[in-house]
Amino acid sequence: MTKPFGLLAEFVTPEAVTNAASHLRRSGVRAFEAYTPYPVEGLNRIVHPDPKPFLPLLMFAAAVLGAGLGYWIQYWDEALNYPLNVGGRPYNSWPAFTVSAFEIMLLVTVAAGFVGMLAASRLPRLYHPIFEAEAFERASRDRFVICIEATEPGFDPAAFRSLFEQLGAERIEEVRA
Repeated sequence: MTKPFGLLAEFVTPEAVTNAASHLRRSGVRAFEAYTPYPVEGLNRIVHPDPKPFLPLLMFAAAVLGAGLGYWIQYWDEALNYPLNVGGRPYNSWPAFTVSAFEIMLLVTVAAGFVGMLAASRLPRLYHPIFEAEAFERASRDRFVICIEATEPGFDPAAFRSLFEQLGAERIEEVRA
């Protein structure tokens, strides 16, 4: 027998799913996710109330590292490895190095942002237990779905089922891992 992944509830309107998510958050439930066919205003702030500064900090660190690396490569080549006096210019010619350092900074920052976005989104994910739920099939077309995960402390499917019924869920389904 497989262990439960969570309890899924299907709602018909965006107002109903927003109301349900708001009620869950006020009740102290933290391990839940909402799936909708289009963005519902305010729902993301309810489901994920704490901003996660992971990606901006990663990209800033990558930008600083990329700029430093781009400048260092040119400095090492021109001043340390093969100093060549061209037209009486100094070996450490920072105005000439700035453009290339900026380009390398952009390259490293975009690459770090892309990899960080994939990591933050937990992609590529080829399988998720919620894909097996019948109610989830319509989540990308015309239904709004909330799934309380079994990792929630004090997860009680019967209690959450009655809560979803009170909140007006059209269908409630247990999801197996």
